[in-house]
Amino acid sequence: MDIADLASKAVVSIAKGKGKRLAKKGKAPELPKVQPVTVKNTADGKFDVGFAMKETMPDDFGTGKNKYYIAGHKMAQDMTGIHDPITVSAMWIGVGDEGGIMMVSADMVGLTNTEVKLVRASLDDFSKKSNCKAINISCTHQHAGFDTTGYWGKLPKTGKVDRYMKIIFANIKAVCEEAYANRTKGDLYIGTSHVPEAQYCKRANMTLHDTLTRIRFVPDNGSKETWLLNYAAHPNTLGGGNTLCSADYPYFLRQTIYTQKDVNVLYSIGAIGAVDPGFPELEDKWQRVEKQGETLGKAALLIDNDEKMPAEITVLQQPFYFHADNSVLFFLAMLKVMSSNIAQSDKGELGAALVSEMTYIRLGTQQIVVLPGEAFPEIAYGCDVSAEISATGKGPEINPACLTKIADDENLLVFGVTNDFTGYVVEPNDFILHKTQPYLSNGRDRFDRSHYHETNSMGYSAANTISTTFADIMSRVK
Repeated sequence: MDIADLASKAVVSIAKGKGKRLAKKGKAPELPKVQPVTVKNTADGKFDVGFAMKETMPDDFGTGKNKYYIAGHKMAQDMTGIHDPITVSAMWIGVGDEGGIMMVSADMVGLTNTEVKLVRASLDDFSKKSNCKAINISCTHQHAGFDTTGYWGKLPKTGKVDRYMKIIFANIKAVCEEAYANRTKGDLYIGTSHVPEAQYCKRANMTLHDTLTRIRFVPDNGSKETWLLNYAAHPNTLGGGNTLCSADYPYFLRQTIYTQKDVNVLYSIGAIGAVDPGFPELEDKWQRVEKQGETLGKAALLIDNDEKMPAEITVLQQPFYFHADNSVLFFLAMLKVMSSNIAQSDKGELGAALVSEMTYIRLGTQQIVVLPGEAFPEIAYGCDVSAEISATGKGPEINPACLTKIADDENLLVFGVTNDFTGYVVEPNDFILHKTQPYLSNGRDRFDRSHYHETNSMGYSAANTISTTFADIMSRVK
């Protein structure tokens, strides 16, 4: 048994010990079944939409007062400079006096549900005044920004800088309030385009979903349009060798659009598990990042199949328990490297769970599921990989129902890494762990292929948890 085996056993033992202590305190409280809320504008059929954006950088970067780590690849990687700035944006989507929802897009690797709740708490008065039904904070999950989760610091210390986190929280609060103040009446449209060249995957048997979606608000008064874009590709191209701050391809996507059309743009990611940006033939990583952003930006500009949405919004924001089988991530949560809400669980290997949440939105006629973490595309859209070629030798019959099937909607829109940062969600028939170092080292499947993503997942049960939670939500929505 080598040192990594011993380390893995020790972490598992510590995590299970925590689970036993939680059990002694009693069973975790049952989470409430939230009911859907529907608001609509029957007076004139118009939406009211507002937008705001703020550059969100540390005010002491480069002064030596705080050490800032770059998130997404290596641990304790010092950030040495700035290529392009981090921003947070907000889009209020309402239907007059009945209220609406707030959609936030942040150029960050992620925020945990604990931190999202802190931001929402700071907006309690705003939510009451505006009749806001849900605040959704979506992170682009770019891998060249500041560590906002704690995971990429010099362990066992967190990589987050409290001073910067307070700036983030304050700026998200500010853009939400400003977006609401800037609202104006108009029409909302949705259109799509297929952009297969902007996706690439090294993992075998993956089913990619290459749809770029544009939700476009056109104001009646002729002012700036606001676009909310969604696509599934990891903003991770720059790699572990990069030490410059960048919003990655979402920055270049926005810049491409801005040079051709005077609009406001927010960007969110879809089901990005194991899905990298396209153009792997480009060896220059900055060139590849720019090409990715330019390709998606041009595709968004060329969408010509817009459909007008009726001024109606349904929303349901449901908390749920994610069973924590990943002893390493759970151990980091115990050390408070990452912020989390830990609870007792009767399921899973560790006897513990994390409180997370899932949101359902119907915007006009478009159904949207807002997911924590990075779901593999198969979770959303399904996969028919046979037992003969699957990683485990098991067929798709062991996988839970995919989200589009549950919703009975092949056009279901997925927003990932939103309202929580919980890692990858991998289909059970493709889930492989290292035999003696689970969640610490990459496992290898029966074809000797390396499996990295499982080490940064909540565990084998995560896919089933997502599926059953969504099915429960849909039973109330329908």
